[in-house]
Amino acid sequence: MEDMLLEKNPAAMFCSFDIYQANENSLKERRKSVNKPGHNGMVYELSSPDGINLGYYNIISTEPGKVIIENTHPFIQLTYTISGNKSYEINGGKHPPLSFKKKEYNYLFFTKERVHLNWQPGERLEIFELGISPELMLNYLPQEHPFYALLHRSIKENEPTPMSRSNLFLQTESNNILYKMINCPLDGRYKQLYIKSKLGELLSIELDAFEQSLSTSQGKAEKTGALRSVDIERMYQAKEIIKSNLQSPCSLIDLAHQVGTNDAYLKRHFKEVFGTTVFGYLHLIKMNQAKELLQSGVSITEVAHLTGYKYVSHFNRAFKKHFGIGPGKIR
Repeated sequence: MEDMLLEKNPAAMFCSFDIYQANENSLKERRKSVNKPGHNGMVYELSSPDGINLGYYNIISTEPGKVIIENTHPFIQLTYTISGNKSYEINGGKHPPLSFKKKEYNYLFFTKERVHLNWQPGERLEIFELGISPELMLNYLPQEHPFYALLHRSIKENEPTPMSRSNLFLQTESNNILYKMINCPLDGRYKQLYIKSKLGELLSIELDAFEQSLSTSQGKAEKTGALRSVDIERMYQAKEIIKSNLQSPCSLIDLAHQVGTNDAYLKRHFKEVFGTTVFGYLHLIKMNQAKELLQSGVSITEVAHLTGYKYVSHFNRAFKKHFGIGPGKIR
């Protein structure tokens, strides 16, 4: 999708996308700066003969963004929103739009049709789009997985569909893998092997988490009913408190008391609602805030302090473990 941010008319940007676009025996890779009226940032794209297409887009827009993507073959898209908001309009609006907020992801089956990608101005849009051929996805996907039958039916009926009706919360492990994929130091066939192995790692984590979450939620619904709306609201309050206290985070007990529950319920309900632990979410928010600060020119020492690290060396180690590269390279 190299051309998606490079060809522009007054209404939208256009591109053609082919999941099989790579040469038979080699990777295709490109990294470009974007400097167009209303849009600035960078694009990284990689396509593999294995049927894998990886796109990383980091854009700041002062006007609404719209890309019309002409799919030449059906494919599965693993779509991740690191920051900003985006939505997909499928088949001329005949299907309800699929919207994504910060830290959300889902698996989407796209047919051979037009897809409109839209985003709003005034905030940084940072997204990963990982396309996989149906053949490769079915090789990875266990037949007993709940997405297997849904995907088979979607392919047969040529009907676009998401894996999950509700978007999923991006976990730290998945976040780490995505950044490692775009920062792989290898070349050629070894990079191809690395990308394919990381895809397998990503799928194993996320497909298992989705299946476990589905089984757990169904079991709890059968036994006790769905989580009460008041408990869900408390978890969203807890999330906002975490985000506003990065430098001096609350203890679990204090956080639980602030939202009117106890620490045992807080731990359990937070993971049910957001798919990660309280500390996992805190770490993810810290690392992403650190990256944004570094990109805006703040020094590493100050970023370490602002994200609650007493020692810069501890921050450097945590950052490199999370993103696969040191904070100096991000700056």
